[in-house]
Amino acid sequence: MAASNSGAGGGPISAEASAALGEGIRLVFGRWTALQMAVENQWGGRNSRAKADELGASILSWFCNSRGLLYFEDLADMMDEQISELFNADFEDNSIDEVARQLLIMHEECLQSNYSSIERLRNSHVQGNAVSQSRQVFGCAAYQFVGAFA
Repeated sequence: MAASNSGAGGGPISAEASAALGEGIRLVFGRWTALQMAVENQWGGRNSRAKADELGASILSWFCNSRGLLYFEDLADMMDEQISELFNADFEDNSIDEVARQLLIMHEECLQSNYSSIERLRNSHVQGNAVSQSRQVFGCAAYQFVGAFA
């Protein structure tokens, strides 16, 4: 994974911020071409959608339960390992880094009760299927996530 080793703020996240971050993760995942290809082509088997949900829940939990600084490398590595394990895939398009960076920014905004990037994602319309388009990545009540990605 290429990128900086700078840390982002960790610590407590409000229920409102957690819910918003969860929605943001779902919105980003819905636009993540490589992940959508893995789900649609069932790289993780028949339960690929559930595995994508599991990945999202794991990321939200990581944000909500981490103490101290959150590092890009840690998030990107965790995502890479889980994608490899869940989907038997290696996304070599650098999209994991892009998504991890976007999620860290979104988390920082949520800590400040700034939901503007999530609002932009919510209001943007994805035309057609994310898989059929060129790659796009837009720029804790955690356990309510299960099934929420569907």
